This record gives sequence, C-alpha cells and structure tokens, in this order.
Amino acid sequence: MKSWFYGLQPRERFIVGGGGVLALILALWLGVLRPLHNETVDLRDAVATKQRLLLNLGRVEGSRLGGTTATKQEDAPTLYVLVSNTAQQHGLTLPRTRPDGTDGINVTFQNASFDALLGWLVSLETEHAVAVESASFSTARQPGLVNGQLFLRRS
Repeated sequence: MKSWFYGLQPRERFIVGGGGVLALILALWLGVLRPLHNETVDLRDAVATKQRLLLNLGRVEGSRLGGTTATKQEDAPTLYVLVSNTAQQHGLTLPRTRPDGTDGINVTFQNASFDALLGWLVSLETEHAVAVESASFSTARQPGLVNGQLFLRRS
C-alpha cells in the first residue's frame, strides 16, 4: 500500500490524501458528532415539554383549589422574606435578590436544581399568588442544574 501511494504522481498523492482526510471527517461527523447533536436536540425538547407540563399542572392545581390558597396581602410577609423562606424550603440558594417596588423582586440563581426550581415556582404561584413575570435560564455544567434570572410579582 505504501509503495503504491509513493508510486503515484505528486498531484495524485495530494488528491488521494485529501480524499482520505475528507472521508475521515465525514466518518467522524456521521458516527460521532451528528448523533450527539441529535441527542442534545431531543433532550432540549424533552426538558421544554416537562417545563410546560409542570407549569400546566401548577395552573390546574391552582384553579382546582379555587385560588383561595393565597394569603391576604396585609397578613403576608414581604415579598423578599417570602421568596427567601420558600426558596430555602425547596433547597434553593439565591445569591442575589433585589426588590423592585412593593410587589416585585428580581432573583438570580446559579447551579440550581431545575426540578426544585420548578417546584418552588409552582408553590409560589399556587400558595402565595406570586407569578413569574419574566424568566431567563441557561444550562449549568452539570446535568439537571440551571443558572438564570427571574422577575417575580405578587398579584
């Protein structure tokens, strides 16, 4: 094989070598990178579906209870205290929280369990009438953990 290759003209060796490199790149793409990409897309779709299901479950549970689980505004703790206490109950640490008026709060979290975070948000919505007004999530280095920011508002 080696003698055959070196018996070729320099231009032919270049073409055969280039074809070999292209074949190797194609095999790497089809055998490794494409399946990894497809699996990543499938996992992102599954996470999005589970998020929608969990939020719908929270809405159904809240409507089933008739929305009477929220406490009266005058008896309720401040939104900052409520968010901090309920986050701790769900095993979440919030490195930064910044009140925004009397009925809003900006929350930043890092390496939070996605499942615990959603459970906490459903609890805030159904038990305390605190809704998510805006949210921004990004994946953390470990599976199941997320980073992000939330803007919560008491209704």
